[in-house]
Amino acid sequence: MREGGTRVDMKDIFPGKTTLYRNLSFLMVFSLLTLPACLGGEGEDGNVTAPSDSVIPPQAGNDPDPGIADIRDEFLAAVNQARSVNRMCGTTPYGPAPPVSWSGNLAMAAYLHSEDMVLNDFFSHTGSDGSSAGQRISRQGYPWRTYGENIAAGYPTVSLVIQGWLGSEGHCRNMMNPAFTEVGAGYAIGDFGGNPVARYWTFDLADK
Repeated sequence: MREGGTRVDMKDIFPGKTTLYRNLSFLMVFSLLTLPACLGGEGEDGNVTAPSDSVIPPQAGNDPDPGIADIRDEFLAAVNQARSVNRMCGTTPYGPAPPVSWSGNLAMAAYLHSEDMVLNDFFSHTGSDGSSAGQRISRQGYPWRTYGENIAAGYPTVSLVIQGWLGSEGHCRNMMNPAFTEVGAGYAIGDFGGNPVARYWTFDLADK
């Protein structure tokens, strides 16, 4: 159903203004892919505030393994390494950003979205139930003030998916944004480009 290769997408929300980018991009592994049409973008002006009373208590239990626990330390170290240096995100220069901390709530929100994409065969920031990233983060009991989300498919390792995001301006801006103080990530295994054990990645960034 999908062509071979890798795929990334992101959602980027900054304090003071909410902007959703749903531009899908393909990165090449085996062949040059035709870029798909952009998903409909949407945005809202105004401050990003804490979620409403729709918050659901976080799920009990340990991190899934694999999916979160097996990437946690490596992922957090890679993100903080990326944030520790001057970087160009497209044409936008960024100075070093403060290190972020790991949030189990954000990681669970990320993991569950990756699992949803695999189980329901889609690639989008909008969940199969119509949820946004912010709603999914709220469901895990995280009272966000601002948030962002990167997604990708087909990258086999933490290092490669981080490099893929850093090579894309919007994803890179999410990673370098000093407004984000906590992160969480997860992946699920599913078919992509003919690979039945491809990883679907979700990376959530936020601040309370």
